[in-house]
Amino acid sequence: MDVLQNLNVDPKLILVNIIGFVILLVVAKKIVFDPIGKVVTERGSDINDQYGRLESAQREMETLKADYEARLAAVEAEAREKIQSAIKEAQSARDQILADANQKSHEIVSKAEAEAERAKEQAMTELRMRIVDIAVGTTRRIIGESLSADRQAALVDEYIATGIAEA
Repeated sequence: MDVLQNLNVDPKLILVNIIGFVILLVVAKKIVFDPIGKVVTERGSDINDQYGRLESAQREMETLKADYEARLAAVEAEAREKIQSAIKEAQSARDQILADANQKSHEIVSKAEAEAERAKEQAMTELRMRIVDIAVGTTRRIIGESLSADRQAALVDEYIATGIAEA
């Protein structure tokens, strides 16, 4: 204590200052530190809640994105499948059209060949008839006799039968 007196320090004053400081701390804690602590705690809690909501929203967004990408891939696959189906259908229709066209062309060629054969046979028959008429006319002049219609028909039939046998 002598030291304190030499320094002009009153121990009662120190004690009063300590008690005042403790009272000041208690009052400051009640009035300032506790409300500020509550605000800081609430703000921290709000920030944590917002981060939680943000993370939840981000996870939900990533899930929706993955779902969207899966749907898009499925739509693209379906579109490709439909395009392939349409291509196959078009090729099938083309093949059917070509087959029908080939069949019709063969039918037309067959009909044309049959018509040509009929025309050829008709022309051959007409030619034979003319030859017969010429031969009969020539024979009539040579023989000098007139042939009856029955005799002429018999000669034509005989000539045709001979001509067909030779052909």
